[in-house]
Amino acid sequence: MTNSQKSIVTLFFFLYAGFSWGQEIRWYKESPEMMQALEGRGWDDIGFNRLPPAAEAVVRTPVWNLSRRTAGLMLRFASDSPEVHVSYSPTGNLEMPHMPATGVSGVDLYTRDSVGNWLWIRGSYKFGEKVSYKFQLDNTSAEQKEFYLFLPLYNGVDSLEIGVPENKSFAFTAKRPEKPILVYGTSIAQGACASRAGMAWTNILAREMNMPMINLGFSGNGRMEPEMIDLISQIDPAVFVLDCLPNLGPGAGFSADQIKDKLIFAVKTIRNKYPDTPILLTEHAGYSDGLVYEPRAEIYQDLNAWLQESFAKLKEDGVNGVYTLTKDEIGLGTDDFVDGTHPSDLGMEKYADAYANKLKEVLENPRR
Repeated sequence: MTNSQKSIVTLFFFLYAGFSWGQEIRWYKESPEMMQALEGRGWDDIGFNRLPPAAEAVVRTPVWNLSRRTAGLMLRFASDSPEVHVSYSPTGNLEMPHMPATGVSGVDLYTRDSVGNWLWIRGSYKFGEKVSYKFQLDNTSAEQKEFYLFLPLYNGVDSLEIGVPENKSFAFTAKRPEKPILVYGTSIAQGACASRAGMAWTNILAREMNMPMINLGFSGNGRMEPEMIDLISQIDPAVFVLDCLPNLGPGAGFSADQIKDKLIFAVKTIRNKYPDTPILLTEHAGYSDGLVYEPRAEIYQDLNAWLQESFAKLKEDGVNGVYTLTKDEIGLGTDDFVDGTHPSDLGMEKYADAYANKLKEVLENPRR
């Protein structure tokens, strides 16, 4: 055998060993073990959903329907495989005019290196009645790695299964016991308009803070209703984030006094149940067209002024451990939006950075 032939044979066996070509795939389907590894839910035994069954009778129909979307949910598992397959049936439309299928209906897979850096794994995908992904990475040494699978932002999933070659190990990893960050908000919190699941600011923040995340963002419907405040008060997080102002603008039909009442009611309701848990109130991050069209600027300027008035009233009433994240701290610019309202991936990064800076400060001084 010539040296050239030997090289070809060596390369063939390297590829076969590294990528498990020709191996049958063993699939791991929905099971109690999978559900125990599902992170991002405020309630147990609710499947791939974000509100418990009892909520259907008390929240508005749009909120309930949006709670069937998997924004913020994440599965953890360990494997020594150099390839991971994911398959599921989406429960809604695959894409939107301003948000691609990879963000609306796709999944994202990450792992971490030896010093804790988060590493994104590229996947090839097909979208249809079934969505399928195949992720590949270098793992010729068959090292055991932990994987983090972020689920779709604007779709639900059915019949989810994860596969690895039959000669590779696989085990779901129990969700972390630490208290989560809880975010109650709007379409922006839900993930519009990230290009893929991992780029929603809540998911970026979860990686940056290395903390579990509960995403209760409801597109167009984060309106701080008493029913929703009661529901989020059933969860005991490390911090409550209330980021609802974009859904309280003129189109929602609320007066200035009603909006201030909503903010004060929400904070006092949470504070009565959790005397020491920090609460973060977030200003409206703005519209990019507000820089060229004054009526749009007036919307977020008014909302932010009312939030600051509410914050001052809470301080006056002796409510401690409440913070604000301002529009200026978020710092979105003219090119950080997809449609003037929802952030692009660049805008999502800025959101996440601003939240990380603020929450690190908040969690270090929770009763200031």
